[in-house]
Amino acid sequence: MKKLLNVGVLALVMSSPMAWADLADVKAKGVLSVSVYKDFPPYSYVKDGKQQGIDIEIANALATKLGVKSEVRLVGADENVEDDLRNNVWKGHYLGGGVTDVMLHMPVDNAFAEKVDQVKFVAPYQLENLAFAFNTDKIGTQPTLASFMSAPIGVEIDTLSDFYLLQAMQGKISEQLKHYENLTKAIDALKAGEIAGVMGPRGELEGLLVERPAQLQIQSLVTPGLSRTNWAMGVAVKASNAELAKAVNAAMAELVKAGNIKQIFDNYKVTYTPPATPPEATAQN
Repeated sequence: MKKLLNVGVLALVMSSPMAWADLADVKAKGVLSVSVYKDFPPYSYVKDGKQQGIDIEIANALATKLGVKSEVRLVGADENVEDDLRNNVWKGHYLGGGVTDVMLHMPVDNAFAEKVDQVKFVAPYQLENLAFAFNTDKIGTQPTLASFMSAPIGVEIDTLSDFYLLQAMQGKISEQLKHYENLTKAIDALKAGEIAGVMGPRGELEGLLVERPAQLQIQSLVTPGLSRTNWAMGVAVKASNAELAKAVNAAMAELVKAGNIKQIFDNYKVTYTPPATPPEATAQN
């Protein structure tokens, strides 16, 4: 996620033309440049040499709605989301590569936005929820969080799921907690029978388990002590690019309202939950 507010792998900087200042420049160039995370199925990844995923298609749809073409750059995650935004939206990485006009799959959260005032967070298009993938042969068809006090569970390291499970049930689950570099590897371990479950964002779990045997299920479980289990994902735009931010917000609102975003999620067999605070079509492109 990539991780909501905590990410743990080195950033990959890829060459890209310098991004353009604001809406008029985007229109003049005829291109909207977009950053998305690399190796992040089902949202953004490369398969058979081609960019694929939910956020790739959203980037293309957003650009089309603005009347331009899309230029999508796949980027790696730095130490945290603030670093990702600095590298890809408002300043650029010290090694070069420039910034893009927008970045997708960003948390739309008032408290977080106050910390990163160089960026505007607009156009929420999805509400992501935490869930559990599990093997019913190992913990039954109606597990609870307590089931993982005696059965191993995997998480992507340094994520909200990781931090929560380290402390859940008075720390008793921590002895069964297995850490993985990413959710892809955690799901591989689940498929191999090495662990009984995985906790993570539902969209990622569903995308990685599109084809799965009947004993692998995905459900939400009661998570005592976890005050937040969902968050809106949207678009980050450099704060000074106010007109572009308004246009992106309005364009995304139209895509959400028309059902285009839901259809993209349906194409990847991922449950679509509308954003808690939908964007508003208040700006004209």
